[in-house]
Amino acid sequence: MAGEVNSIADAHNWSISQIARAFGMDRKTVARRLEDARITPGGKRNGYPTYALKDVGPALFSEHVLFDPEDDPSTLPPSDRKAWYQSENERVKLEKELRQLIAAEEVHLEMSKLAKAVTTTLDSLPDILERDCDLTPEAIARVQDSVDALREQMYLRIVQDEDDEE
Repeated sequence: MAGEVNSIADAHNWSISQIARAFGMDRKTVARRLEDARITPGGKRNGYPTYALKDVGPALFSEHVLFDPEDDPSTLPPSDRKAWYQSENERVKLEKELRQLIAAEEVHLEMSKLAKAVTTTLDSLPDILERDCDLTPEAIARVQDSVDALREQMYLRIVQDEDDEE
């Protein structure tokens, strides 16, 4: 009687039929869940693919639908697509509530307040340095040139960002 000798590692690699039998599931359900979870076969036995049990368990019994954000939700079945969009809407609402997601208008308003505060301070900097630090007119001119260059950079960056948004 010639028998096939399998390695101990093969004991943890099962075919879809073995998995379905062991967990009392339909073969099609097992195959679909493995495919949805993108579980690749770990080997072959008797011409059939085998899957590592450590990968199979989470794929079969996870409560989360495995979905790659780069996938297009429009390719999902209608009920899954509806569930995906509902979950995304709830995620956005929660992130807004937790202030992890802020409306663009609010961001623009806060950034403009920040820019105004910075430019106001920069405008008065040469006067403050002249009055409080007794800098020479040449040093004040250099400070003013640096402040003007910084303001120009800020302006160009804002204009560039607006062009990028369009």
